[in-house]
Amino acid sequence: MTADHTTNTPESDWWRSIHQNPYLTGLIKFVLPLAVIPAVFAALYLTEPYQQFLILSGLIVAYFVPPAGKETIIPIAILMGYPWWLVTLVIFLLDVAVSLFVVWNFDLALKIPLVGRLLESGMAMGRNYTETQPWLRRFSTVGLILFIFFPLQGTGAMNGSILGRLLGLEKSRVFSCVCVGSLASCLVIALGADVLLDVYQRDPALGIGLLAAIVVAVLAGVVGWRIRKKRLRGRAPR
Repeated sequence: MTADHTTNTPESDWWRSIHQNPYLTGLIKFVLPLAVIPAVFAALYLTEPYQQFLILSGLIVAYFVPPAGKETIIPIAILMGYPWWLVTLVIFLLDVAVSLFVVWNFDLALKIPLVGRLLESGMAMGRNYTETQPWLRRFSTVGLILFIFFPLQGTGAMNGSILGRLLGLEKSRVFSCVCVGSLASCLVIALGADVLLDVYQRDPALGIGLLAAIVVAVLAGVVGWRIRKKRLRGRAPR
């Protein structure tokens, strides 16, 4: 007669139990994105000299205040002597936190007075953008990445996450698009600013000339984009 080797070892199902508890999962989804931002501040406080920590903290706060964005905060930080990889990592983590919060807590965040107003303005911008840029609906994933990649006023992690919701994309896809677009944008701006600073230090005239050319090209692109946007609005049926 053989012994029954079947054991009733308790299954490690604590993760499953968390998922089955809507109150607990809701709390985690609300707190976790918000915890990323103070974690970034704490890491900078522990690794950077105090004066540099204060300056970089000020730039982080300014990043959340329009019209500041990657195109201004990242070059300023690099001009102040911060390494490009640190600035890229910090801004990317901030975008990750914002995107996670919006993707996970959109309906709840709409009820928060100040945050709700920001999300409503983002929704209005997103609807307007999809009307003037109909190709976004045909190439939703690529379009969302490009929307976040180009550092124009109104684009970014928050509005990009809202736009992904308006396009009907899954939450995981929206978050992935925000991460890809944000990381690519941060790398291009940070590396470009770092190279430009290095060129300026070696040859100031060449550095100023390259900066002027970049500014002219960006302004021309923005003006052309706005002209095209106005034309599309004029063609839209009323």
